Amino acid sequence: MRPVAIALLSISLLVLPVAANAETYLPFMTGSGGMMLNGATYSGTILAGMTGTWSLEFDDSLWPDDADSTARFDYIWTNFFEPNYNSSTGQEGWFGYFNSGTLPTAPVYSFFTSVPGGDLVTSASVTILVRDWYADGILSQSEKHHNCQVSMTLSVETPLCTGYFEDFCGTGSLGNGNNFNFVNPPTADDITFNGQLEVWFCGAPVEGSTWGAMKALYR
Repeated sequence: MRPVAIALLSISLLVLPVAANAETYLPFMTGSGGMMLNGATYSGTILAGMTGTWSLEFDDSLWPDDADSTARFDYIWTNFFEPNYNSSTGQEGWFGYFNSGTLPTAPVYSFFTSVPGGDLVTSASVTILVRDWYADGILSQSEKHHNCQVSMTLSVETPLCTGYFEDFCGTGSLGNGNNFNFVNPPTADDITFNGQLEVWFCGAPVEGSTWGAMKALYR
């Protein structure tokens, strides 16, 4: 059974009143962090499309401590990347899949927290592509540290949304534009995300929750 990872994306934003049946956000975000650091957290500032801050956290509770960076990377690589090599000519590379599913077993989440009060929570499917520039099926140091790609699709999880977004549904996607790197502790990796998120009022009754309560589902 392949190990799973949970990711949390928390964005603090200023939201305008609902217009018609849907709201569309085009976030452009910069920040830093790293899967190689304990907590596997990325965080930063939203520069456009929203106003506020964001954070992304993978559940690394089963991963080796960052004090042994070699063991930590080997664990991540062996479990999430190595089995997923694409040998197509001109497209050689390894894919790391951090896939979501149906609650309560979804391994990846993202959170958008609004200044007016409330969390917009989504499940997410995250894919990280490490290109094999030498097309030899062997990961080199330059490939590990050279502008990898991240993409994710989002689906708003109404039962976990609170406040302003308590009865919202939605979908979206985010990407990084070739600036993800596996850098060794204590160095953090600078990263940029941009994309689109569309949400709408769906009127379903929900129960309030917190990130701590959601993480408790996986302990």
